[in-house]
Amino acid sequence: MYNLFSKHIKKELSFLNKSKLLVCVSGGVDSMVLINLLKRLNYDVSIAHCNFNLRNDESDLDEEFVKNYAFSNSIPFFSKSFITQLPKHSMQMAARNLRYKWFYNILKTEKLDYMITAHHLDDSLETFILNLSRASGIEGLTGIKQLNDVIVRPLLVFSKNEILNYAKANNIKWREDSTNIKNDYQRNQIRNEIIPLLKKLHPNFLDQSKKTMTFLKESNLIVDNYIQNIKNENFTLKDDEIAISKNFIKKNSNLIFHLFKEYNFKHSDQILELCNSLSGKIIESNTHILLSNRSNLIIKEKTNRIDQIFEVGIKGLLSPIEMNIEVGEFKTEFNKKSIYLSKKEIDFPLCLRKWKKGDFFFPFGMKGKKTVSKYYKDEKMSFFDKQNQWLLCNNDEIVWVVGKRPDRRFFKDNNASLKIEVL
Repeated sequence: MYNLFSKHIKKELSFLNKSKLLVCVSGGVDSMVLINLLKRLNYDVSIAHCNFNLRNDESDLDEEFVKNYAFSNSIPFFSKSFITQLPKHSMQMAARNLRYKWFYNILKTEKLDYMITAHHLDDSLETFILNLSRASGIEGLTGIKQLNDVIVRPLLVFSKNEILNYAKANNIKWREDSTNIKNDYQRNQIRNEIIPLLKKLHPNFLDQSKKTMTFLKESNLIVDNYIQNIKNENFTLKDDEIAISKNFIKKNSNLIFHLFKEYNFKHSDQILELCNSLSGKIIESNTHILLSNRSNLIIKEKTNRIDQIFEVGIKGLLSPIEMNIEVGEFKTEFNKKSIYLSKKEIDFPLCLRKWKKGDFFFPFGMKGKKTVSKYYKDEKMSFFDKQNQWLLCNNDEIVWVVGKRPDRRFFKDNNASLKIEVL
């Protein structure tokens, strides 16, 4: 296995040669074999170990075991203890998110290049079966990726038996996780019951599954290239928004899943329904918003709404928007980029913020007052336009819907002594 591993690294993962690697080591046989192989090949390695305190003394003994191995082999060691109090059904995902967040933080703070995990061929098969039961697309049936951003999994070409045989032949010590034999989680049931049965029915099941996942990866590449060509022709990018014709989507309803999976929308029927809805309706994935806007659907990546209030002093503002302020005597002219005021009527600092419920102002050039929400509607502003719109305020009163319309209580059509301009 050592020679095969060395050849595999040189052929498929040669970029690791001069890299600094963070190896995720639990103390189990897979990760102990991984760190042994990398150490034998003289890679620049550090070890990271997570203690989730889920098995009482066992968890602490695992940590002590990995720590002693690292120290005895002069390998930099990082450990972190987590206290997780979550329902059993969500524990695995929560633990995964916590440990990867911590691993990424180590990479950043220690200036390491790649995170190395000990996932192997049997793990990839488990993922295949899990995703098969979840109505996954082709990508979900390709198993675990060998390279995913900075995460590298060099043992995916080896089976669990090959790893065990190498560990025994080389007298490698490891710790057994007692929960692995329990069927409390779906993955454990697949590992302990379903896969052994499939191997019994078909002695070459693991090898054949590996070939199947390879074929599916190749097919997925063909599909991805085809879909990307279609998107290049029909997805129009402007600034940070992507527009897609509703008619195009309706005519290609069989491709909806593939067209939108990149943005984490998984329900084709919802997208098709959105095409038939009125402007303004939205659906959300965990990363993006999809908006019905007249004849198009608009995709935009989610960003945290800025509820912070920015002070605008007499010298203006550079961020989040650039705003220049001049004091003097001005000949007034109405335009969307500037507002003219009387310095005596303004209390600096002004504040810049987003719309909130109940906001109103007295639009210049109109009679009466109007709620900001009604103004946005009358201006036919999209959901995204509303999110991006800034308001300039004097204390609690709106002075300017920035870049659109001033409040007539403040705007001066003559005798202006203050000019505020967005650049």
